[in-house]
Amino acid sequence: MDPFTQGLLGAAFSQSFASKKKMPLACLAGTLGGLAPDLDILIVSAVDPLLGIEFHRHFTHSIWFIPIGGFLVAAALWFIINKLLKINQWEFKSLYIFTTLGYATHAVLDACTSYGTRLFWPFSNTRVAWDTVAVIDPIPTLALFVFVVLSYRLLSVKMARLGVIFMIGYLLLGFIQNQRVTRAIKEIASFRGHEVESLKLNPTLGNLIVWRAIYMYNGRYYVNGVVAQPFVIPTIITGTSVATIDPEKIYPQLDKYSVQRKDICRFNYFSQGYLFEYQGTISDLRYGAEPHKVQPIWGIKIQPKTPDTHVEYLGFSRPNGRALNVIWSMLTGNYQINQNKAVP
Repeated sequence: MDPFTQGLLGAAFSQSFASKKKMPLACLAGTLGGLAPDLDILIVSAVDPLLGIEFHRHFTHSIWFIPIGGFLVAAALWFIINKLLKINQWEFKSLYIFTTLGYATHAVLDACTSYGTRLFWPFSNTRVAWDTVAVIDPIPTLALFVFVVLSYRLLSVKMARLGVIFMIGYLLLGFIQNQRVTRAIKEIASFRGHEVESLKLNPTLGNLIVWRAIYMYNGRYYVNGVVAQPFVIPTIITGTSVATIDPEKIYPQLDKYSVQRKDICRFNYFSQGYLFEYQGTISDLRYGAEPHKVQPIWGIKIQPKTPDTHVEYLGFSRPNGRALNVIWSMLTGNYQINQNKAVP
């Protein structure tokens, strides 16, 4: 999720195990521990534009790296506090406990999104994505902020634990919504005479009601919006379909050992296989400007005439005012085009 939420959850989880005396330390150390895994965004290359997305949510986000990451954050914080500021107030053991507790929350929370996290690296390269919460959702963020501030001001472990419980409950609600949307998509696919061969869900920005749903059948991806209001039968907003592509065969003039062929395969891994052709690019279908449309957010440009140079990484339009209005109209039930009811 976004860094602000990661820092808040790290703080709340660390505060949950702190005494009143160590509450300020737990808040600071937990926040820094919760933020630290995203330092992998500094791994970039001027030559290879895919290096950044390849190493984001990589080894720093593995559960096996948690004690190492916690140690590195604690060591840096201890050096700043004790050597540079010469406060000499907090021992390294407490710093290490709280930074590690904060660090431990980061990868698990990221795995709840649709982006993909190498949660079990190096024993597995699977990009874990549980598809239960959007990358940016202000509802849990604001709630966590309130609980963390109250915990800090009142020196209250209870407030911190309530914040953690709220976050767990929100993620569980996302899981329930995920299951409702899954059933709705499978029902509408069956109605169309399709067998769902693979399915990718993505809650839209800031809510657990409107979802982007993509399923594959017979060489095509079918994109739909799903409005899953509580206690109401989910509504399918029919989108469109696009052909799947084979990353090993598209652009047949590229040798399998060429840099560009390898880059296509790298981007396919990053996109969890949800690639399609869009306006002369190979793009990631998982994310779109609008829930039911194919317009992507990012993709790569291939240059077959220079097979041993890296591909060009492109960013398309992010959700703008129009796209957010579409999501809002879906939330409020005012979007009425091509709707089909599905079973709850």
